[in-house]
Amino acid sequence: MPSLVHIRLAEILKEKQMTRHQFALQAGLRPSTVSDLCNRPVHRIYLSTIATLCETLNVSISDLLVVEPAD
Repeated sequence: MPSLVHIRLAEILKEKQMTRHQFALQAGLRPSTVSDLCNRPVHRIYLSTIATLCETLNVSISDLLVVEPAD
């Protein structure tokens, strides 16, 4: 089984004390997109969305994405 990539969006928003709705407005993303990225396993994501997340949160891609070994 391949490794999984975890998007740490929910954790970073909590660290920055920002709500999902606030972040969605600031990033120019739909609130449902932000919710999906926080709650569901993501099987694919546009590189432009990753860039938007990193730029808006002022984090590096290595802060946002974590590779988790498969069981």
